[in-house]
Amino acid sequence: MRKTGISQNSITISTEVFGWVFIIINMNTQELNIGLTLNPCKRITRISAAEKLVYYRGFTNPFDAMAHKHLLEELSKESILHNIMQQNPTLKNLSTEILCT
Repeated sequence: MRKTGISQNSITISTEVFGWVFIIINMNTQELNIGLTLNPCKRITRISAAEKLVYYRGFTNPFDAMAHKHLLEELSKESILHNIMQQNPTLKNLSTEILCT
């Protein structure tokens, strides 16, 4: 789990990310896989060569992570791709951004 620090008015609060929502696209079939994991390092090791991690977002509250996943699942494929393209226009594989130790 990735630790982040929140600083406000000289008070630092350490929080942990408790849930990760991700979207993996299969480049051969264009199928989207929307998922939720507590361990992104373990999940990205199971991505096949035909797949790319194109979106991920961490949440400190597990309920928020589940709600975000549910929201994404209710959107059309076109809406999801539009949102991904806003943040990742080249559909770069973001697996390398997740630091696993």
